[in-house]
Amino acid sequence: MRIPLIMRIRVIEAGGRHLRLFIPLFLIWLLLLPFLLLAAPFILIAAAVTWRQGTGRMLLGIFPLLISVIGTLSGLHIQVESPDNQTLISIR
Repeated sequence: MRIPLIMRIRVIEAGGRHLRLFIPLFLIWLLLLPFLLLAAPFILIAAAVTWRQGTGRMLLGIFPLLISVIGTLSGLHIQVESPDNQTLISIR
C-alpha cells in the first residue's frame, strides 16, 4: 500500500473538445504534512482527555482508517462513457 502520487483527469466531449488535467498529489501531501504534524499533539491530548468516555479510542482509530483509505486510492481507475462524452479519472 502506498499513497497516490498523481491524478489524471480526461474529459472528451462529443464536439471534439478535450480537457486533460494532471494533478501532482505528492505536492498536496507535502503541503498537508506540516499541518498534520502540528495537529498531532492536540489530537493526542484530546484523545487522552476523552479516553474514559470512549471518544478517545474512536479519535485514535480514525488515523489508521484514514491512512488505509488514502493508500487504497492508488490504482483507482474510473472510466465513464456515454454518447455525449467520455470521462476518465486515474489515480496512481
